[in-house]
Amino acid sequence: MILIYTHTITARFSYTVDLIFNSVLNYPYRLTDSLEAYHSYSLPKLAYSNVNNGFTVFIDAGTLLFEDDIRTELPVASGKYLELPLFFKTSTDSFLPYDIFATVFYFATRYEEYLPYKADKHQRFQAEESLAFKNNFLNKPYLNYLIEDFSEKLVQYFPALEFKKRIFNFISTIDIDNAFAYAHKGFTRNMGGLIKDLFSFKFKSVAERIKSNLNESNDPYNTFNLIHELSKETELKYFVLIGDYSVYDKNPDYKNKGFMKLLKGLSGKYSTGLHSSYESFNNKEKIGIEKKRLEDIIEKETTLVRCHFLRINFPRTYRNFIKAGLSDDYTMIYASQPGFRTGLCMPYKWFDLERNKQTSLTTHTSVVMEGTLRDYNKLTTDEALEISLGLMNEVKKFGGEFISIFHNDNFTSKQKQWIKVYKSILDHSKVK
Repeated sequence: MILIYTHTITARFSYTVDLIFNSVLNYPYRLTDSLEAYHSYSLPKLAYSNVNNGFTVFIDAGTLLFEDDIRTELPVASGKYLELPLFFKTSTDSFLPYDIFATVFYFATRYEEYLPYKADKHQRFQAEESLAFKNNFLNKPYLNYLIEDFSEKLVQYFPALEFKKRIFNFISTIDIDNAFAYAHKGFTRNMGGLIKDLFSFKFKSVAERIKSNLNESNDPYNTFNLIHELSKETELKYFVLIGDYSVYDKNPDYKNKGFMKLLKGLSGKYSTGLHSSYESFNNKEKIGIEKKRLEDIIEKETTLVRCHFLRINFPRTYRNFIKAGLSDDYTMIYASQPGFRTGLCMPYKWFDLERNKQTSLTTHTSVVMEGTLRDYNKLTTDEALEISLGLMNEVKKFGGEFISIFHNDNFTSKQKQWIKVYKSILDHSKVK
């Protein structure tokens, strides 16, 4: 066990230490604010304080973790460390040239997303506005690099310390935004679509619509058997959009028997979570209603969630998840850029910055989404695969959790090349 001293044990500091030593390093620790306890302790120890009081390992503490309010200014990188930008620079007699606890806290809590920002048309914090993108490290699990370096330096100082590397884990997640292209969409929606296709001379779509409504297995978006065949050796999770019909929420009605049958079948074999609707953004009641709808259909509790359109607002969306009984969120990825939005490739607890406390909600950082690569960045499949495998290799370095996002409507015959990308990602996940 390692003893960690600080002059004042705050909620922010306790949270950050637990994230570093429990969530990432998986190593026991104990906190103390007693100088006597620190100096009498004979095993590995470190001190985080603003004054070096004869400490064995001294980390110069800034004020961030001892504050209750939210700063309005962004931190500025001052030089490089590990060929990465250095934030929260410290004094020369510090164990590290920067405040690792402040850095981890700032990026893991998504501190910058609490500040005023220029949102996109869906009211989202944009990747291009982030410190990680502006400083060119969004493609690195930045905090994992810093924490590993920190642990290696501690081992050099205390050879008895032994930090065991975690085992790499790959999770394939499938968002069901449109379970069917035509089937089970109801008479009104199908007739409107049919008339529109006829007037647009889209006769192939007309034929597909008719065949799909006669037999749902003909529906081009009914690709679940293919997904299961490709993913049979992979951990697979589904996220189901089950909100009321709107401009951006277009699944079949949740009471549709064909849709219900599909979801019950999927949930019998795979983890099934809520894909909270576009219209549920910051709406506690809608999230609770949608969660209950899904649970009533699959006849079991669901605790997993990802926001549709990755539409999230700190802290309200996460608070609403907690109130609805959701425990694990998979929204943390930018729509427009792949990479590590939280700076981490391991799950950890969310900290409510406004209330200044750790919560029960676990954050899982998703890393790549096919829509980001194909639609936002207009990449070729070769380029998309190169980026995806490069990001996976980054996660493998730390024995982290690599989460991909695909959609069932991506596995149609028109998307053969992107199916190959998916298969290659799965294959690479098995490479040691």
